[in-house]
Amino acid sequence: MQGGAGGPDVLPHLAYDEALARERAMLAAAVGDRGEGGPGLAWMLWRTETCIVVPRGHVNRPAFAAAMAASAARGWPVRIRDTGGGAVAQGPGVVNLSMAFAIGADVRERIGASYRILCAPVMAMLRGRGIDGAYRAVSGTMCDGAYNIVVGDRKLAGTAQRWRSLGRDRPGEHGVLAHLAMFADLDHAEAAEVINALHADLGIEAGIDPSSHVNWAEIDIPAGGGTAAAMARELDAACRALRLDALLASEGRDGARPTDGSPRGSGSIP
Repeated sequence: MQGGAGGPDVLPHLAYDEALARERAMLAAAVGDRGEGGPGLAWMLWRTETCIVVPRGHVNRPAFAAAMAASAARGWPVRIRDTGGGAVAQGPGVVNLSMAFAIGADVRERIGASYRILCAPVMAMLRGRGIDGAYRAVSGTMCDGAYNIVVGDRKLAGTAQRWRSLGRDRPGEHGVLAHLAMFADLDHAEAAEVINALHADLGIEAGIDPSSHVNWAEIDIPAGGGTAAAMARELDAACRALRLDALLASEGRDGARPTDGSPRGSGSIP
């Protein structure tokens, strides 16, 4: 689902490999006018099976095959992504937002700007509830990063991005695939336990702390339940309200700096 199709399939369940394939296709097509968010903006909301997603670099660890088998026996099979970062939990309690757009060389702090564009829908949802979200790293969280979305010193969502040059015909422009994984009603105690166990099996220091994370269900519980689905519908509506040109203009062009005080940094899809 790209461009915010809405309707009953706003949060489809995708096999993890299918979700990766759709993200790659979004990045390849991150040009032109499509979607309702203005020129060059598309998005996809999705969730996937219960699993632990790890960077491809973990495959080279001597104990990887045994650790993967042990994790599967615990009910948490391991899936592999293309790029770096740390292990993260996926499953029905996690809502993923994948967003693709083009960004030019005239936007200063392009990595930070791309993260803020990705996070704008969630930040709008928080502001609508009188909550000030922040961007920062939080010790003890899964795949920690400077552009975590944080509420009350606890991580609500993790973010990442991948870039691709748009070629010689569009010098300085890049297609961006940005990804956000937001906790709806994940069992953080179980997620921490299984990731720490996987880390121990791999010889990686285990330090995931469930209390460092927060679920959307702790912020807003929809009438009739169904936190993930209700959150996804609101997130889809917030994506529809985005206007990429306005967001890029607010980030500053031709050397102008953003003035929102957000942190700057770099990153790739973890």
